[in-house]
Amino acid sequence: NKDCKGQPPSPLELLSLGALKYLGRKCSFDDLEELTFISERTHERFFRKFIEFGDSTLYPEYVQTLNEEDNRMQMQMEMMDAAGFAGCCSSSDATHVVIEMCKFGMRQMHKGWKLNKTARTYNISVTRWRRILSSTKGHPSRWNDKSIVWFDVFQIKMKEGRFMPDFEFELFERDSEGNIVTKKYKGVWSMVDNGYHLWPTTVPPFTYCTSIEIVRWSQWLESMRKDVECTIGILKKRWTILSKGVQAQSI
Repeated sequence: NKDCKGQPPSPLELLSLGALKYLGRKCSFDDLEELTFISERTHERFFRKFIEFGDSTLYPEYVQTLNEEDNRMQMQMEMMDAAGFAGCCSSSDATHVVIEMCKFGMRQMHKGWKLNKTARTYNISVTRWRRILSSTKGHPSRWNDKSIVWFDVFQIKMKEGRFMPDFEFELFERDSEGNIVTKKYKGVWSMVDNGYHLWPTTVPPFTYCTSIEIVRWSQWLESMRKDVECTIGILKKRWTILSKGVQAQSI
């Protein structure tokens, strides 16, 4: 193959494309050797350096959390306000990524309740447009949502009032006489399921519903929270290594 200038690709370009193909299609390094005529061992060594470079250099430079002044965050808040969830800035959930080569002494910690395989768990927060706002580092899949959320910097910043602290929104409430009134609040919150802590910034649907209004509200919140479920599904379809498993020799 040749590029647009008629020049054959350099070995570095072939190795970079091979690393991306390994991530996206979960092919073996032996397959990459057949495609590029570069040894399997070279592809494997380059892949590890490629991941380290992405984590240490590319991630801090290009991955940034949206702030209150960003137009995209303003669009998110306006959309959620129109949907009846004023002050909601994200939808959050945890997902598993299988690791195939886990040391025996760590297998019990990395075998969760949902999977028969060893895996790492990540807590992800996304907007209505499926833009990822935050993701934690990997943690043992044995940990539940209540444990992982303590390591989510984004969620902790919301809980402590350090993310969009000056954002104001109004909610309808009933006063002592039963009249409907409006009350102003500051800060933002996130939609979650019932596995999280009952913090003011993590709002789940009701577990026990006592009226049709509560049932409808819970169903509407669960419907809107599908944004994070769809985002995780799209990621795992696009990057097959996330659904088929990572062959790493260490955590």
